[in-house]
Amino acid sequence: MYLKKENTNIYYEVRGRGDALVLIHGVITDSAMFDQTAEYLSRFYNVIWYDRRGNSRSSTGTKVFDIGQQTDDIRDLLDELGIESAYIAGASAGAVIGLDFLIKYPERVRHLIMYEPAMLGQMLKDDPEFREWSEKTEALVEAGKLNSALLRFAAHIGPADSRSPVRSEEDSLRELGNLEYAMTAEIPGLLEYDPDPGLICLHGDKITVAAGEKSGDTAYVKEAKHLAEILGKKLLYYPGGHNLPYDLSEEFAACVLGTFMLRV
Repeated sequence: MYLKKENTNIYYEVRGRGDALVLIHGVITDSAMFDQTAEYLSRFYNVIWYDRRGNSRSSTGTKVFDIGQQTDDIRDLLDELGIESAYIAGASAGAVIGLDFLIKYPERVRHLIMYEPAMLGQMLKDDPEFREWSEKTEALVEAGKLNSALLRFAAHIGPADSRSPVRSEEDSLRELGNLEYAMTAEIPGLLEYDPDPGLICLHGDKITVAAGEKSGDTAYVKEAKHLAEILGKKLLYYPGGHNLPYDLSEEFAACVLGTFMLRV
């Protein structure tokens, strides 16, 4: 299905009954990473998952990343479906967009899970290794070496999980089409996003931060720890790595379900 908007159409899927739950993907990938997760969670929730603006079936000609537009797409999608408030689970960049939605529309969020949040603006300030990675990756992008930048990105998010299912050729090709947008628009846009910690803490009772126990000591895990400390909360560890929602979809679904039940 598509939500028709002025300058893009947002591809989305809906399954299940009960309280609404929105799943938000990160960069390069698309909503297909949640297909199996949504299947499991639809037994308990009315699950909505979608291709974010600029990605895959929600492509737009402008190719500009505006987190405000990304946030408003969630609002408009909920409005389209007649939903007042929803649970949200976001992975990587999806966690950051979920946070921005919570800050702007707190009354519409019941609880937010931020799984390995790509708070790149904060990471740029706090982590010299990430800053070096960012500068070298930017140089590759400026030189038009997008495939090399992709390899650096893949290494940066942590080790691959041998248990991950093989992506279909159709999904792989579609996601590969998001590479240029991710490297030239989304990642640079996320590097500029650095919300006031006070605003984050204002809504801390609605936030759970989680990381993958197999991710190692990546910048994303470090930032998850930092964010949990800011909120005065314990960082939760889910099984798997950065791509857990796709790698181990049933386990991720179980973690999401348990987290929302406990509201930790």
